[in-house]
Amino acid sequence: MNKILFFVLFALQVTAQDTITFPKIDLYKRNIVEISYGIPLGELANKYGNSINTGIYFRTKIAKHQFIDFGAELSGIINGKNVEYEVNGEKVTLDGSKSSFLLGFRYTRFLYRSKNDDFHVESNSGIGWNYLHYSKPDEERFEELDFKPSLHTFVLSQGIKVVFYGFGLHCNYHYSPFNLFNSKVEREFGSSSINIGVSGSWNF
Repeated sequence: MNKILFFVLFALQVTAQDTITFPKIDLYKRNIVEISYGIPLGELANKYGNSINTGIYFRTKIAKHQFIDFGAELSGIINGKNVEYEVNGEKVTLDGSKSSFLLGFRYTRFLYRSKNDDFHVESNSGIGWNYLHYSKPDEERFEELDFKPSLHTFVLSQGIKVVFYGFGLHCNYHYSPFNLFNSKVEREFGSSSINIGVSGSWNF
């Protein structure tokens, strides 16, 4: 009798396990690295040629198809051009910038997502702070002056990215009005650029 009862209980347990459903784990990629080629537009094209940009972002989910990406981008300037800068009422010429830095966050929304999550299209709307670095003129009369010839301003961005198995292609427009907070540079300094590049995303 005990053996029969044991087999009945065992069969019921196996049947119960077959009917249990487990919720699907959301395996969205949390870590993102982007490499892009930056192209300045308008007046900004007179300040440097192009740039090579490397960015890293960390993604947090806020809704079913919505995320916040927080991160930073470092840019190497190609063929930076001299700019005029005002120091103590005097116009000086600064050598072309060689680097820039961006810190900010993006609101990301999936416009389309495949059922198996292998492919998706997303939009990225960002805001942050952009820093364009210049060096002091290599002249003795400027050595003791306390000034840092750098430009900084907020940045707004809008882009789109197509991702397949974690590998993405993206295009972003950046708007950075450098002359807005920097009265020592020319009024029409430039503000617009486009980044085109690739990205990879993964989880640790």
